Amino acid sequence: MLTIYHSNRLDVLKDLLVELIRRAPPSNPLANEQILVQSPGMAQWLRLQMAEGLGIAAGIEFPLPASFLWEMYTRVLPDIPRRSAFNKEAMTWKIMALLPTMIHKEHFEPLRHYLEDDDEGMRCFQLSGKIADIFDQYLVYRPDWINDWEQQLDSAGATAEQLWQPELWRTLVTKTAELGQSPWHRANMHHRFLQELAENPHRQHLPDRLFIFGISALPPHFVESIEAIASQTDVHMMIMNPCQHYWGDERDPKYLRKLAAKTFAENQLSKTISSHGQHEHWLDKDGLSLENLDTTGNPLLGSMGKLGRDYLHQLHDLDAFDVDVFVPNQNRQLLQQIQQDILNLEDRTQAPSPTAFVDDRSLQFHSCHSPLREVEVLHDRLLDMFEQNPDLNPRDIVVMLPDIDSYSPWIQAVFGSINDHRRIPFSISDRSARSEHPILPALLHLLELDRSRCTAPELLELLEVPALQATFSLSDSDLNTLRRWVDASGIRWGLDGYHQGQFDVPELQGNTWLFGLRRMLMGYAMPESLGLQEGILPFDQVQGMEAALAGQLASFIDQAEQLAKRLDRKRSMEEWTLLINDLIGSFFTPDEEDEYALKIVRDALEQLHEQLIDADHQQPLSRAIMLSYLTERLNSERSSQKFLAGQINFCTLMPMRSIPFKVVCLLGMNDGAYPRSIPPAGFDLIAKHSRRGDRSRRVDDRYLFLEALLSSQNLLYISYVGHRIQDNSERIPSVLVSELLDYCQQGFGINPAQLLTEHTLQAYSPGQFDDQGKLFSYAHEWLPAAARQGSEPPPFYQKTGLPEQEVPPEIELPELLRFYKNPCKHFCNRRLKVYFDNHDPAIEETEPFDYDTLESYLIQEELLRSMILEESPQTVEEQLKGRGHLFHGAFGQLWLDEQRANLNKLANTVKPLISNPQDDLQVNLSINGYQITGWLKSRYESGMVRYRPTGMKGKDIINSWIEHLCNCASGYQQSTALLGTKEYFMFNPVTTKEAKGWLERLLYYFITGQNAPLPWFPQTAYSWVKADPLTNRDKAMKAALISFNGGFKDQPRAEKSDPYIARIYPELEPVMTEFDTIATELMTPALAAMESIKS
Repeated sequence: MLTIYHSNRLDVLKDLLVELIRRAPPSNPLANEQILVQSPGMAQWLRLQMAEGLGIAAGIEFPLPASFLWEMYTRVLPDIPRRSAFNKEAMTWKIMALLPTMIHKEHFEPLRHYLEDDDEGMRCFQLSGKIADIFDQYLVYRPDWINDWEQQLDSAGATAEQLWQPELWRTLVTKTAELGQSPWHRANMHHRFLQELAENPHRQHLPDRLFIFGISALPPHFVESIEAIASQTDVHMMIMNPCQHYWGDERDPKYLRKLAAKTFAENQLSKTISSHGQHEHWLDKDGLSLENLDTTGNPLLGSMGKLGRDYLHQLHDLDAFDVDVFVPNQNRQLLQQIQQDILNLEDRTQAPSPTAFVDDRSLQFHSCHSPLREVEVLHDRLLDMFEQNPDLNPRDIVVMLPDIDSYSPWIQAVFGSINDHRRIPFSISDRSARSEHPILPALLHLLELDRSRCTAPELLELLEVPALQATFSLSDSDLNTLRRWVDASGIRWGLDGYHQGQFDVPELQGNTWLFGLRRMLMGYAMPESLGLQEGILPFDQVQGMEAALAGQLASFIDQAEQLAKRLDRKRSMEEWTLLINDLIGSFFTPDEEDEYALKIVRDALEQLHEQLIDADHQQPLSRAIMLSYLTERLNSERSSQKFLAGQINFCTLMPMRSIPFKVVCLLGMNDGAYPRSIPPAGFDLIAKHSRRGDRSRRVDDRYLFLEALLSSQNLLYISYVGHRIQDNSERIPSVLVSELLDYCQQGFGINPAQLLTEHTLQAYSPGQFDDQGKLFSYAHEWLPAAARQGSEPPPFYQKTGLPEQEVPPEIELPELLRFYKNPCKHFCNRRLKVYFDNHDPAIEETEPFDYDTLESYLIQEELLRSMILEESPQTVEEQLKGRGHLFHGAFGQLWLDEQRANLNKLANTVKPLISNPQDDLQVNLSINGYQITGWLKSRYESGMVRYRPTGMKGKDIINSWIEHLCNCASGYQQSTALLGTKEYFMFNPVTTKEAKGWLERLLYYFITGQNAPLPWFPQTAYSWVKADPLTNRDKAMKAALISFNGGFKDQPRAEKSDPYIARIYPELEPVMTEFDTIATELMTPALAAMESIKS
C-alpha cells in the first residue's frame, strides 16, 4: 500500500516518521529500515533527529533512489549484474572506441567534422562523455525511445539530422553483447520489473516497508516503480508540499503571458481549424489549454515551483492514500506571511493589503560591493542576531551559496581570522577536493609540467605546498631566501634551453632554471668578482649554512626535469598508474590529510582501470585525456562530512538542503550566478522534445530558492553584489530576488528600500559606525580609521615623546653622505629601526624586454666604467649575459650600442681627467667638537672627479659638495669635477676656513636630524635654489613642487615617491618655511661654488 503524507513542514514529516517506527517497529529485529533520501546531508539530519526522537538511530539505511531501485532490480529479476554495463562511465569508453569506426557513415557527418585533427583523442573523449551523459538521461527520462530504437524505430524522438543516435545506441548494445556483458539497462529493466511485480509475488525480495522522505522530485519511471513496489509492501512517501491545495496546474504568470501572446500571434496567422488543433496540441504538452491561461494562484509558487508542481502531478495519478498534515503559520511577520500565502495558494498581489511590519527583521536583503564585503556584512549581522536572540545557536544557522569554492577564501579570511569574543564557530561543506586539498592541484600541475613554461613564480608556488616542502626539506623561511636568489640570479622561465625550445623560441640557456642553478652552485665555490668561469658568472650570495638550500632547489628542479621528459606520450592505464604513483612518491611527503586526498586520486585510477576493462578499451591514453579525467573527478568529489557539525554551516545550494533552520542565509544571489543555467547540447533530444517532469538546472535552482524560503523558520537573509567595486555602478540581483521583492511591494505595499540595506564599499567607512540608519559594525579594529571621517591622518612621526639621542663624537664620512641623500630614511632606519622597502618584489616570469630606471642606471654605470677603462665591448655584454640581465638576441646588442653612443662623449671627457690618479686621502677633521673620519677616493692630479651616466641630481651635488669641503678642509686646494650626460660642473677650491665653516652647518643639521626627521629633500632643494627664490619666488615654488610631486613624463621621478619621505612629509607646503631655511643654508653655497665647464 502506498501512503503519501503531505506537509509544509519537514519537522512535522520527521515526527510522523519517528512515530510510525515507534508504533510499529520492524518485525525482524535484524532487518534494517529502508529510508530513501535525496542527499547525504538529509540522511545526516534525519539520523540525528531520529536518534533524538527514538533514543537511538540504529539498524537504519539511507539509500539514494537510484541505488535502491537498482538493488530492487537485482532482487526481483534474474541475472541482473551489480553494476550496469550501461552506466555513464562504461558507455563513455565504449563510445570512444566505436566513434572512429562509424564516423564515415552517412548519418555521422556532423560528428565527422568535429573529430578531424584529433591527434590526442581529446575531442573524441569529450564528445563520447557528452553522448554517454545524454544516453544516460534517455535511460532515465526517455526509456520508451531507447526501447523503440532497439526495435529499429528510429523516428522515436530522433530528427533527421540526429539519426546517428539510434544507430550508435544499437551499435553500443551490440558491442556490449560481444563483450559478454549483461544486456540489461534501466529502460528494458523498468518494463520487465513492472511486468514481473504485476504477474508474480515477490514479497520476500522486497523490504518489509519502505519510507521515502523529503525527496523533491523523482523521474517518472522511478515513481512507477515505487507504485509497483507498493502493490506488495507498505510504502510511506513523505513529501514537502508548500501548498495545502492542489497546485499541479499552477503556472508562472510571466510564462502564461508569454504563452497567451504566442497563442494570439498564431491565431492571427491561422485560418483553419486544423491550425487551431496544432495550437492545442502544442499547449497540451505542458498540460495547458486556451481556457486556463488566466488561471493563476500564488505568483511565487507559480514562478519557482515547476519542479515540485510536475512531481505532484505525477503523484496525483497514483493509486495512493493521501494524508494531509499541513500546519498554518501563526507568526504574523513578513516572512511567515509569505509562507502562509504560499500554503493557502493565495495571490496577495490581486488584492493588496498594505501592512505595517514594525521592527520586522524576518526578511532581509543586503547589497554589497564584493564577495568579501558580503561575508564581512554577514559576520556583523550574525553577531547582531546572537545579541538580539540569546537562544540562537550557531547550529541553528545555515549559509548557502551557488559556488562554495569561490567564496571559501573569503569565509576563511573573515570568520577564521577572529580570535576574540566575536569568533563564531563555522564549518564549510561541499568544497571540491581540488580546492580543499592543496596537494591535488599541485599533482595536476606536475602532470602537465612539460606543457607549462615553468616560470619562476609558478614553480616557487608549487614549493609552497607543505607535502612538497617536506620532501625537499624546505621551510617557509627557506622559501623567502630562495625567492631572493631566484630573482637575483636571473631565473625567469624554462627548465633548460631544450624546454624553452618546445615553445617555438630559440634554445637559449639564459634565464632558465638550469642557468640560475649553475650560477648559484658556482657562486658557492668562488666570488662573482672573478668574472665568467666557463661561460658561467658566479652568483656569490649563496654562502654559509644557507648553501644547502641551493642543493635542495637543484634536487627539485632535477626531479621536475626528469618528470617533464616522461610526460609527452600516450600510455596504457597500467603505465599511467605507475607514473602517477612514482610522481607522488618522488615529490610528496603527505601527512594524514594529504593521504586522504591522495586516496581520492588512487581510487579514481582504480575505477578508471575497471571502466577500461569493462569497456574492453585497450588503446593507450594520452596525457590530455588522463588529466581531463582526473580534473573532473577531483572537481566533482565533494565532502559533506562537516555538514550539521554543530557550527554555522556554509554549504552549496543543492537539492534537499531545505532542512529547517531558524536562520537561512543565501549569499551570492547575483544576476547570472543564480539561478544557474547550463545550455543543453545541440544534439540533446530531450531539450528538443520536452515533457512534464524533465529536469533542468535552472528549474531546479528556482525550486531550491523556494525551498530555502519555506525552510527558514525565523529569518531569511539574502545577499548579493549590487554595485561594481570599480565604479559603484548598480548591478541587478538574481531574478528570484527581484521577484520576491516585487511580491513584497505588490502584495504588502512595502517599498523595496525598506527591506534592502545598501552597504558601504569598505568595512572602515564612517557610515558603518555612525549609529544612524541601517548600518552598523562589530569590527572595532576599524573604528579608529572610521572615526577620522576623511580627516587628515596623524603624522607618522610625532615630535614629542622621543628621548633625545646624543651623537657620538666621531662621525664617519659615509654616514654623513648617506644622511644627506635621504634624512627621512636615515632617521627611520637608524633611530626608529623602521624599514619600508624591506619586502619581496614580485618575481618576473619573462626574460628581460625592458629595464626600469634603476636597472638601466646600473647597467649604464657598468658600461661607462668599461668604456673609460677601454675594455673590450664584449666584456660588459658577456657579464650581463652571465647574469641573465641582457635582452636576448640582437635586441640586447642594439640596446648596448645605443647606450655606448649616448655615453661616448662623457667617457671621452672623463678619460683625460683621471689620467694621473692620486692616493686615497684619509679624512680626520675636527669640527666644533666632532671628528669627521673617512677616506676620499677617486682623487687625481687635477682634483677629485665624480661622474654618473645620467644627468646630475641634487643628491649627487650635495654629496660631492661635502666631499669637496672635506678635501679642501684637509688642506688640498683642488677643484672637484661633476660630470653627467647633460652637463659638466666643477666646484672651485675654497679656503680651509670656509670649508670648515660650511661643514659646521652640515654637521649641525646632521645632529638635528638624529632626533627628528630633517625636511631636507636634495633634488627639491636643488630646483628651489637654482630657480632663485629671492628674484622670483613663484617660479622657484613651481620648480620645487615639480621636483617634489612629480611633473611631466620627461621630468625626474617625484621625490615624495620615496616611501620614507611619503610617510613623514607627504606634502611640501606644511614644512616649506623650514625647508627654505635649510635649502638656502646648504645648497646655496654649493651652487655658488659650482660653475659649468666645457667638454
